[in-house]
Amino acid sequence: MKKCPGPLTWQAVVDGEEDGARYAAHLERCPACRAVYDEIREAADLAGRLRCSVVLPPGFAGAVAEKARTRLATARSLPAGLVAALMFVVTGASALLLSQGYWSWWLSVGLTRSCSLLMDAFFGITYLGKNLNQAWLLVPALLLVLLEIAALKKLKTVEEC
Repeated sequence: MKKCPGPLTWQAVVDGEEDGARYAAHLERCPACRAVYDEIREAADLAGRLRCSVVLPPGFAGAVAEKARTRLATARSLPAGLVAALMFVVTGASALLLSQGYWSWWLSVGLTRSCSLLMDAFFGITYLGKNLNQAWLLVPALLLVLLEIAALKKLKTVEEC
C-alpha cells in the first residue's frame, strides 16, 4: 500500500464494511494508522457498551400518537386571518406611538418593502403553529414586533444623517 488509508477507511474496517485482512499488513508497519485504528476501535467498543437494555411497552408509540391527536383535535385556535389582523394593528399602533413620521413610513415603504420579510416570517410562524396553543405564538409575534420597532428606530437614525 503506497498511501495511508484515511480515517473513514479505518472506520469501515472497524464496522466490518471493509475487509480487515487487506489492511492488516499496513497496520503492522504504520504506527500512525495503528493509532487512528485503535482510537476508532476503542470508541466503537465504548459505544457498544452504552446500549440500554430497557424496552418500551408494546403499543407505547401508538398511545403517544393517539394522545397527541386528541390534544390537537381539542385545541382551540384563532383563525390565522384574525391573528394577522391583530398583528397588523399592534405593529401599526407601535409605529403611530413612536412618531407620526413612522406611521406614514410604515404604511408606505416599511409595510410593503422593508418589513415584508418580517410579515412573511410571522405568517409562516402562524401557519406552522396554528395547531399549537396560541400562547406559544405570542412569543415569536412579540419578537417580530420588537424587531420591526428596532428596524424603524435604526432607519430613523440613518435618515437623519
